[in-house]
Amino acid sequence: MVRIKRLTEKLHSSGVRAARELLPAFGLSTKVAILVVIGTISMIGLFAYLGTTALSENTQRNLQERVVLAQMTASYIDALIENIQDGLTHTAGESRWSDPPSANSALDQAYHRLEAFASRAFLVNRIGQVIAATPPVTGTITFHNVTPVNAALNGSAFAVSHVAQPIDLLGPCVVAAAPIRDSAGDVSGALVIILSFTDSKIRAFSNPIGLGESGYMDLVALDGRILASTRPGRIGGESDHRSSLSGMIRDHRPSVSACHDCHTPVVEGEPLAEVLAFAPLGRAQWGIAVRQSEEEVFAPTRVLQSRIFGLVGVILIGALVLVYFTTRSVIIPVQALTTATRRIADGDLDSPIQTQGRDEIGVLARSLDEMRVRLKNSTEEIQAWNRKLDARVQERTAAYEAAAKDNARLYAELQKKEQLRGELLHRVISAQEDERKRIARELHDETSQSLTALLVGLDTVNVASAHAIQKADTHLRSCKSIAQTLLKNIHRLIADLRPTLLDDLGLEPAIVWYGEQRLKPLGIALRMAGDGLQTRLPTSIETALYRIVQEAITNIVRHANATMVDVRFACERDYVTLEISDNGRGFDPQTLQLSEGQGLGLRGMQERASNLGGEFHMQTAPGKGTLITVRVPVSQ
Repeated sequence: MVRIKRLTEKLHSSGVRAARELLPAFGLSTKVAILVVIGTISMIGLFAYLGTTALSENTQRNLQERVVLAQMTASYIDALIENIQDGLTHTAGESRWSDPPSANSALDQAYHRLEAFASRAFLVNRIGQVIAATPPVTGTITFHNVTPVNAALNGSAFAVSHVAQPIDLLGPCVVAAAPIRDSAGDVSGALVIILSFTDSKIRAFSNPIGLGESGYMDLVALDGRILASTRPGRIGGESDHRSSLSGMIRDHRPSVSACHDCHTPVVEGEPLAEVLAFAPLGRAQWGIAVRQSEEEVFAPTRVLQSRIFGLVGVILIGALVLVYFTTRSVIIPVQALTTATRRIADGDLDSPIQTQGRDEIGVLARSLDEMRVRLKNSTEEIQAWNRKLDARVQERTAAYEAAAKDNARLYAELQKKEQLRGELLHRVISAQEDERKRIARELHDETSQSLTALLVGLDTVNVASAHAIQKADTHLRSCKSIAQTLLKNIHRLIADLRPTLLDDLGLEPAIVWYGEQRLKPLGIALRMAGDGLQTRLPTSIETALYRIVQEAITNIVRHANATMVDVRFACERDYVTLEISDNGRGFDPQTLQLSEGQGLGLRGMQERASNLGGEFHMQTAPGKGTLITVRVPVSQ
């Protein structure tokens, strides 16, 4: 903006200086033409500069949108891998693998649990031989030379392929593996699945967004093989930019650039020019490649460019037309009026002024002629006009005084509205601060303490390395465990802020998922009682009820020492009732002190119910557990 301002001032000063040097030597028509041309050229130059800047920014924005789309998809695939890791490690950690009949049942359950991402599941022994498979396979299959399986057999908690390795009878495959341990804690085998990203449940490829008509997206492994694509025919093939993409995967570096569609045959001419955006994954050495034709990507830019040039042309033509008609319709009548006024100034009051047209110049000519006639009137007539003029001045003065009073009243109303706006702004800011305090408290109570423990652990490693090298490994494992806990806490905090299940599946699945995340690791059972919800509720009601359940579960985890939590929904004609109960130790509500920070969660639940026009009730006593009841109206 500073550069544009300077350019405008420079053009203006140059135009004024040129006009001052040239105008005294020309007549009025020439001066008007020169001024109009100089102003038009200055505005066209400034408009061209602004248009070029806008085109450049629009181009960069289009390229950045491709990168953002690739990064969002990479984050989505990372989340899928995390789900696969959680399901695989949880199943592998069960104790049923030592008994063959139970092992087959466990393998079937593991396959059905991960069926959305796996085409097959295998149970292998310590040397990589297949013990069981789902679905069954004929022939001999071994995994002794498969990198992720070897990593799991060597004790790695989870491993996934970086490239598609050939496996007996199966061909090139991408696998994920987790170790199975015996009762002594030693690795006795591994649970292996063959990953498949071609299922329609993976929305990033089955239902992509932002790709337009010519765009497509590939999931590329480290060796350049395409694992998944919005074009099914490309799955299993190799990318035409294999070496470049492999380097960006190793360097963990996103990129966007122009390329050509080398893999699609063309009838004639050069290959299709494309824009390639790439983003690497964080949990596997894979990457997301988004490709779209340059013609489609930059179509809005080209449309904007054509409109800018068209507008410049229209401005130029308009300026020329303006000069012509200004000279014809303004300058000549003005020159005639100038001659007439000179005659009147010389005392010629008998020669009439010729009036032409009905525009402003014609009105001015008639006014001058009337002035000429009035100058011939007597002094008495002039004095009469003076008295009338005085009367008009008084009327205008009275009107101005009345207008001043109206302005004072409007100013008072404006001050009152400004005060009301300030109060509303204060309330909004207070609400924002409350939310920030809640997030800060979560970060302080869990994430900050974990970070402190991690720093202390690292300091301990530094001290230990100076005294006893053999103790460093123990400290590093401890620090790794703390870092993993910190990562889980951060993920939980993000999910607490806004779970996607609430938007996608509804209130009850979101509550079940949250209960499993918070209660199940602590040995607390969650039970959904009652008839449940038959239809989706309005978004505002679902969000408020979910936050109430979330706050209640948080209080139960922190204070109740419970083993069972019941959540029940009951639907009436115009109301929905939510009940949350636990078998914990309860408390005395009279002992809560809001000034010391106690009971803020209960106050928040009350406010959320009140904002919906509903009711909030709580029943509790020491040793009697707690029952929270929320009843809110729902329109038909």
